[in-house]
Amino acid sequence: MIDKVVLQKGSPVTMEQAVMILLPETGSVEVQRDASCREHKAHTHSTNETLLIISGEIIFTVDGENITCTSGDRILLTSETVHSSVAGKNGCLYIIAFELKDNKND
Repeated sequence: MIDKVVLQKGSPVTMEQAVMILLPETGSVEVQRDASCREHKAHTHSTNETLLIISGEIIFTVDGENITCTSGDRILLTSETVHSSVAGKNGCLYIIAFELKDNKND
């Protein structure tokens, strides 16, 4: 079991690499693009999530702590974790998997 949120720093990835890294054996992932300074107010999800950043920057806030993510970084959020985010000045492009996928098995 992981904490509510885990940041795993990584090396820059392409969209194809990010999709293939997070794509489950059966199922799908979501591609998300946030425009410059796009804010997602505090919210939760009923499922676990893994986000792999392709380009740009995004700052997540969990329990008052800011977590900055850039290309290649992976953030794992357990279900029901209250979090918010703001994209950097150049926006952010990322892949979302609806399960926890750490980078230990890549």
